Amino acid sequence: MSATKEAIEKKCRDILESYGRVYGAERMVECKSCHFVTSCGLRFVKSMFAILQELVDAGLKCKVPLTANPRPLDPKAYPLVERLVGGYIYGKQQLLESLLLKLGLMHPDAYTCTPYYIGNKPSYGDVLAWAESSAVIYANSVLGARTNRNSSMVEIMSGVLGVTPEFGLLLDENRKAGWLVEVRTSQRPNFFALGSLIGKTLGEDVPYIVGLEKWEVKEYELKDMGAAMAVWGAVGLFHVEGVTPEAVEMGRRLLRSEYRTLVVDDKALKEMEALMSKGQRLEKPDLVVIGCPHLSKEQLASWAERLEGRRMVSKTLLLAAPPIVSELRSSRTYTRLREAGVELSSICPLMLTNVPTSKRLSIATNSGKLAYYSHAVYVADDELVARFSRGA
Repeated sequence: MSATKEAIEKKCRDILESYGRVYGAERMVECKSCHFVTSCGLRFVKSMFAILQELVDAGLKCKVPLTANPRPLDPKAYPLVERLVGGYIYGKQQLLESLLLKLGLMHPDAYTCTPYYIGNKPSYGDVLAWAESSAVIYANSVLGARTNRNSSMVEIMSGVLGVTPEFGLLLDENRKAGWLVEVRTSQRPNFFALGSLIGKTLGEDVPYIVGLEKWEVKEYELKDMGAAMAVWGAVGLFHVEGVTPEAVEMGRRLLRSEYRTLVVDDKALKEMEALMSKGQRLEKPDLVVIGCPHLSKEQLASWAERLEGRRMVSKTLLLAAPPIVSELRSSRTYTRLREAGVELSSICPLMLTNVPTSKRLSIATNSGKLAYYSHAVYVADDELVARFSRGA
């Protein structure tokens, strides 16, 4: 017989309070949003399904907006062998999605690492329970919301209860910067490389970045820079002078009294790009992956313009949230991308590279995140277009 709703709620609260005590939390605070990280139906992760089923059986639902990380499978995106193997590995995907819907998923297609593009966009100062590294750093930095990089299942329990333990980046003191990062490049920096270098150098500390304001930084450049910081280190928050909301509000008062300085010049970024490319130069990859994290509408339009009059010579995936891809299908941007030989998908490319047989594939990517986590080889945008496309 299923436990009562009250009993399961108490169990969730006990777990959250124990989790918070480990990190010194003194209280629980109201949570405004939840983003679930384990969105792949791995048949081997039995404990996750047991917990989710217990929540559903008790009749519990998230009290706040709930989104989840990208799906692992897309038959159009996967080569045949990977489709077969991946279909077995992620064989519980349908079960997972049915459970998340019952727990209050915002939409049947609310699977993306960029939930802020599909309606789960918190406001400045909102406390969240998110557990995806690139989404966490974006919410903290670009939106000025507050979330820790929570462990999987912690975010679901916080969403169900509507509260989360207060510690870490939820506290003012921990949002101050221990590093001043001075960007002194002669031209617009490569933001994936910049983020990777900062993350690799700082570890988990908070940077206050100066020198970017003159480049009129785009929102998606901050997204990609943050994603790289979060994987090459464990950075959960950055400030950009004159750009990000807390830096606009407080300026250099965000710097701790004793801070260290990192100077980033052209040479440092070139060295970082060389490290990201793993010393490899792919001639004609089996697959080109763009969109880790998922692309915004603006980025998709930019890629359509970049590839105008050209055609990719390798199978190429541009990745974005399902609602964005669906909306795009009736647009000129979609037509231009298809004319360039590009396919749109909403998978998580990390899940593709986690399929054991994917190691037989040579994969090129412009993502500092995917290059770090997988055997994919990093190639910067301009070089990627120059080497892997031809005139149409």
